[in-house]
Amino acid sequence: MKAKNSFYCVTLRRFFEAFQGVTYHRVPICHYVYRHFMSFIGESRLQTYLPYVQDEMRKIVNSQIYSWLDGPYPYDPHPEGVIVMRGGFGDNASLYLPHDRFFLISPNQAEVDLIKLNRPDLISHNIQNNYSDNPTAVSRLNRQIAKVIQNHKDDPLFGSLDLLHWFEKVIPDLVRVFDAVHSLFARLNVAAVLTISSTYSMDGALNLIARSHRIPSFTVQHGLIAENDLFSHIPILATKKLVWGESFKKWYQQFGFPESRVGVIGSPRFDIVFNHQWCGPEKLRRMLGISPTLKVVVYATQIFRYAQTVTPIVLEGLRSIPNLFLVIMLHPGENPLPHEQLAAGYPNCKVVRFGHISLYDALSGADIFITYYSTAALEAMFFKLPVITVEPIRPTFSFGALGASLKVTEAPQLQQVVQRLLGDESYRTNAVNQYQKFLAEFCIPDGSASKRLFAEIERLCHQGGIA
Repeated sequence: MKAKNSFYCVTLRRFFEAFQGVTYHRVPICHYVYRHFMSFIGESRLQTYLPYVQDEMRKIVNSQIYSWLDGPYPYDPHPEGVIVMRGGFGDNASLYLPHDRFFLISPNQAEVDLIKLNRPDLISHNIQNNYSDNPTAVSRLNRQIAKVIQNHKDDPLFGSLDLLHWFEKVIPDLVRVFDAVHSLFARLNVAAVLTISSTYSMDGALNLIARSHRIPSFTVQHGLIAENDLFSHIPILATKKLVWGESFKKWYQQFGFPESRVGVIGSPRFDIVFNHQWCGPEKLRRMLGISPTLKVVVYATQIFRYAQTVTPIVLEGLRSIPNLFLVIMLHPGENPLPHEQLAAGYPNCKVVRFGHISLYDALSGADIFITYYSTAALEAMFFKLPVITVEPIRPTFSFGALGASLKVTEAPQLQQVVQRLLGDESYRTNAVNQYQKFLAEFCIPDGSASKRLFAEIERLCHQGGIA
């Protein structure tokens, strides 16, 4: 385990032990704010506190992490009632459940409006409509926290006034979110909870309050999982983490998570790849306004911090290849202007803002796919495209290191690989064949993940037990 992860494992263990007794709606608040606490520590406090935890860091082994930061989740059977779920699951839920069996909840109005636009028959509820201030609860929690900090006055981190002031800033928001979520449980007969990730504010509160009510909860893998981002994935908090493939299940098991806490279902958000008719090559070229004879390369970006290094390599590597058109598909929420500035001198190129052309329409009509380490690489594999990853710096998750992509680091390499893919059919076939083993291990590619998801939820709602 990397040194920084070891530091946070030990420090979070101490944090949980110190503040376990400070609860709100029967939930230890430390399990809700732990990610914010890591941000509070930052680099300077990390260096200051390092000498106090180094001995424990040297002794830590991966299999201890589950018992340190998570633990068994007891739950009762709840065969009746509604499944409270993040709004984005509504599409898939409506295929397998009657509408009165699920209740959609969103963290903001933007998500509510998007769901209404795409599915007018589905109603998602904005959790913020239930927000209200509760100064009495805030004051009570702050007093409890101050007492814990006073009891640790000899500890430079857990006894510091800085930590007290930090808590005073985060507690009002915690109370608002917890009160809003708790009101749902008071109003609805909740059978189960389904979230995207425990690290999101509303989702984490849903999982934790479900746990305090002994109601089963589920969180579904959303992106790639790797140790570099360990604490986005651990602790799980929900009854069960449902992952894309066996390799991700094994990843959790190396940290001591038992079989009962991780299930393999595939990715519900990828189901639509297999269950929808996409535009194909001819229509894509009409949508782009380009000649039907041009070859199309789709490049899926990530946040500009990475793209400002990768995008120039992609542009330079493809610049001199004739009869080629580059489609730059932006990451959700990404500002198009920096990419448009980089691509200004490249005539056969279009920067596509998120949602303006469906990624799957683009992939269905493309010839080659390029990225740094976006999960869109998996989606390109479902469309049987050759996948190139441009990795000038080691990414959080390297498709190239796993043998799933054609990895390049420089523009001349990229040019050579693309030219060979366009001119050598056997090379192209091998590029597609080489990721089949990876797909089998990392993501079930059959379009039935949602069916498995709701079958697993129904199973746990009916049985009860300890996960």
